[in-house]
Amino acid sequence: MKTNTLLRYAFAICAGFALSGMAHAQDWKVVGEFGWFGVGKAHEVEKGHFYWVGEFSGTFFNDKGEGSLFHRAGVKCPAWFDADFNNKKSKAGGYCIITDLGGDQAYLTWQNAGSPEPGGRGPGTFQYTGGTGKYKGISGNYTFVGVTQVNWADGTTSGYSTWNR
Repeated sequence: MKTNTLLRYAFAICAGFALSGMAHAQDWKVVGEFGWFGVGKAHEVEKGHFYWVGEFSGTFFNDKGEGSLFHRAGVKCPAWFDADFNNKKSKAGGYCIITDLGGDQAYLTWQNAGSPEPGGRGPGTFQYTGGTGKYKGISGNYTFVGVTQVNWADGTTSGYSTWNR
């Protein structure tokens, strides 16, 4: 086999691997909604300013529906939430564990900032940090918007997050 032909084959194989890697990374992008309920403990650090530590948990619904990535997967997110109602500003962050019906898991870290008011929006980012089973090797940086619907008197909270919309 000639050297030129061998080099062309090697280049074609490398290009194929590179393109399939890029396509696979794009496969981890999900578009949908995560409906959550937050349970934890809120500490009033000053009048009208609360620091909450707990967990947001619920279900993710992929816009593509049945059979798509993370559709109807359980999501648990140990987190913190700094809600300053005096200045109408909030920050939050933490981790999430996404578990599908087969038991495979994906892990991510997230952070956002916005308004703590009911209906308040908090744009943010999340980064996959790893996974098990079919999510082994998951990676990428993506966006979401968290929306607080209700801050309940007992310190719990309800809301949803839109991912990559």
